[in-house]
Amino acid sequence: MTWETVIGLEVHVQLATQSKMFCGCAVTFGDPPNTHVCPVCLGLPGALPVPNAQAVALGVRAALALGGTIHPTSVFARKNYFYPDLPKGYQISQYDQPLSTGGTVRFNSDERGAVTVSITRLHLEED
Repeated sequence: MTWETVIGLEVHVQLATQSKMFCGCAVTFGDPPNTHVCPVCLGLPGALPVPNAQAVALGVRAALALGGTIHPTSVFARKNYFYPDLPKGYQISQYDQPLSTGGTVRFNSDERGAVTVSITRLHLEED
């Protein structure tokens, strides 16, 4: 019997936006810790997140470039879990209704020639 190894990857990409995914705080790299925070970042009661329009546009652009299907409706949800670097206890993410599904990445391999990798979903989240 011949076996083929299949490996799944979860790839994270930091989008080149001027502000965070769900608030207007800057994403300046190298600044001291805790200098770009607000009630939304901290998960304070009553603080409502607003999706970053530039991030959504970049996500749509990436999905189109990869040949994905853009969905007319996508949903953000709170993923609750406890982790040392997540003091508010949840992460805003997409899963069941992501920005895009499908698509492919094509490349050449010395061993296998032309290779096509399928994409399951492209979603946005704070991380």
